[in-house]
Amino acid sequence: MGILLKTDWKLDTSEEKSGSLFATLAFGKLYFSNVSTGEKMTVKYNYISIGAGKGLPVGANWSNAKDPSGGFDNVGVMPGKYFGPLSFPCRGYMIGVGASMAVVGSILGMDVTGGGLSIVIFGVVPVFAAVRMWGLGRAAIPGAGTAAGLANYELEP
Repeated sequence: MGILLKTDWKLDTSEEKSGSLFATLAFGKLYFSNVSTGEKMTVKYNYISIGAGKGLPVGANWSNAKDPSGGFDNVGVMPGKYFGPLSFPCRGYMIGVGASMAVVGSILGMDVTGGGLSIVIFGVVPVFAAVRMWGLGRAAIPGAGTAAGLANYELEP
């Protein structure tokens, strides 16, 4: 991940519900595990984003923890910084690109009808950690787009 140092925390899976009307509001969870200690950590998030896309300016998307998703690599951390349970709550960013076949995929018998790639960034100024992730889910309306937004993260008890 460039200048970020690899940590022992990896993203196992995620889930999300989002709706859009020109801007997108989303709520979800990121499920992490520490490959060295076996410790688990669930981080709840919500974010608002804006972006550009092809399709209607309204939509709904959702995925659950059982849908295929994960990280491309372990969480990366800035030199001298920490990522773990004591990092939360914090703010940060989410940047992503996604596409959906929606109803067309459902007609074709697909379990998941959309997917996306995202970068989850922890910290505003300074940024202290990030993870690249992918995920599949469902959508109500076909489309494709890119978005970036502000996020709040907190540890689930």
